[in-house]
Amino acid sequence: MKTKKPQSLKTWLIPKLRRLSFMWPPRNEAKKIARVERGKYKCAKCNNIFGPNEVVVDHINPVVSVEEGFTNLGDYVESLFCQTDGFQILCIADHDTKTLAEDILREKNKKVKK
Repeated sequence: MKTKKPQSLKTWLIPKLRRLSFMWPPRNEAKKIARVERGKYKCAKCNNIFGPNEVVVDHINPVVSVEEGFTNLGDYVESLFCQTDGFQILCIADHDTKTLAEDILREKNKKVKK
């Protein structure tokens, strides 16, 4: 019988921290601030109005640095659980664009470090 390779603490903990962050009060407060009327939110990038399923609560500063990548769990938790002013509401298209740009920079910086 094959035994499974044990997960690292980081690999096991990060998805749980992410899920827990959805209940973080400052995150919910940021969404309230972006609300323009019942069930309508203003995108911080394009300024258009979207429904609740068309927006994402985004960290203004990436949780994982684009310059340094993942440093340690302490830095990760501090970035993940930021205060209200560290969040913005983005429409899905603008969030996808921002995430792609960050991922490209992160990958580029990872290659430069090697």
